[in-house]
Amino acid sequence: MNLVHELGHLVLNISRETDEEKAAFRFAASFLAPADSLLKEVGNKRVFIQPEELLILKQRFGISVQALLYRLHDLEVITDSYYRKWCIDVNRLGWRKNEPCELSPERPQWLRRSVLRAFGEGLLAKDEAEKMLGEQIKIKESLSLIEKRSFMKLPMEERRKILSEQADRFEAYYKNNPETRELGGGDIIEY
Repeated sequence: MNLVHELGHLVLNISRETDEEKAAFRFAASFLAPADSLLKEVGNKRVFIQPEELLILKQRFGISVQALLYRLHDLEVITDSYYRKWCIDVNRLGWRKNEPCELSPERPQWLRRSVLRAFGEGLLAKDEAEKMLGEQIKIKESLSLIEKRSFMKLPMEERRKILSEQADRFEAYYKNNPETRELGGGDIIEY
């Protein structure tokens, strides 16, 4: 929100009659919670919103509850009096300075995923991909036929344990990367 707010200061041509801080904040809220997306989530008019719903929307749009309420008020989804009531509740709940469900820092994924995919598809050489990412790429080699056969020779319980551990790693990966749709990169069983 802070970054987009500052971007608003740079790109908006604000008249002297307009409060520049409010305009930059409105720009940031509009940028992060576009009207069509937000209205699809909450509807055009609301008379009551559960705190839990606001926390879900906070995670969905990556902005504070206070910014969400401001945006809902700005879009006339909630009335002036309901917005004021929520402002009082935010203070009463201690959310003004310490909201629940803290947002985790964002980590850009698109460039990294695209470069790794291009490398995996043979469109980029390893040194080119590493230069673009600014780091070395660790390549997991496929298991040899001997390694695969040795896995199959393990007792069934040991194989199940290895596969269960790998499934747990995949589950953790997907929980931490909700935007990821596919594994890519040819992840393999390690033992």
